[in-house]
Amino acid sequence: MPETNIFRWLDGRGWLVLSGRLTDDDPAANKGDVGDVRSLVLARSAADGGVACISLAGGAASADALLDALEDLGAPSGYIVDVFAEDDQTLEARLADAGVIVIDSAADGETARSALIGAPKDGIQAAYLNGAMILVEGHSIAAFGEWAIRPDGTLAPALEWLSGAVILPSAVQLADQVREALELEPAAIAVGISEGSALAFGPDGQVEVWGRGQVAVALGTAYATGGDAPASVPPVEAAGSDAAFNDDGSADALEED
Repeated sequence: MPETNIFRWLDGRGWLVLSGRLTDDDPAANKGDVGDVRSLVLARSAADGGVACISLAGGAASADALLDALEDLGAPSGYIVDVFAEDDQTLEARLADAGVIVIDSAADGETARSALIGAPKDGIQAAYLNGAMILVEGHSIAAFGEWAIRPDGTLAPALEWLSGAVILPSAVQLADQVREALELEPAAIAVGISEGSALAFGPDGQVEVWGRGQVAVALGTAYATGGDAPASVPPVEAAGSDAAFNDDGSADALEED
């Protein structure tokens, strides 16, 4: 499992790219930010295979729109994978053969996890092990941590691609969003990725911020001064405080208002 500072993620030859994404129904949104992240994913792709599109937003129209948007960016030989209708053997095989997999936003992290657990997860992981780019957008990114935060603040098991982490599609006031979760899991970290931004994990330990760069990290009580934080992690002043994300993957405490 690759490790850079506080981040540990699933071992493989591919990239895991977590994008906060912009909502398509926001008239004030700059849709170019979404295309920027997607374009970077397509440009970085080095694996053979087409572009597999998984739409968790609901309905064939959403899946078609996702495929059309990627084709407009120059994606080669894209195809839709219906995780709700196709049989397990077909799902796993079609995903495993992909060079790029794009998963759009579900309603929430638990919905994404439920849709992806089993054969879809196995197919995505097989593609990733073989070098595929995995782009996850919006609320679906929550499913790729070790836990997902339920609406009541409790934690549900997630897919465990980013070890020891909860992931949210917003970096705004991250510490307030995850305070209860980090009290339940003191050694956990929380990662918030806002609209138009992405956090990318590469096969050789790369950790990169793409797009607008609005990524924040909050640390559990184990990372507080005098706690059990790894030596490579800078101590923070208070449990659950927001942290700025640096180019080298480290987290620095921010002063709270």
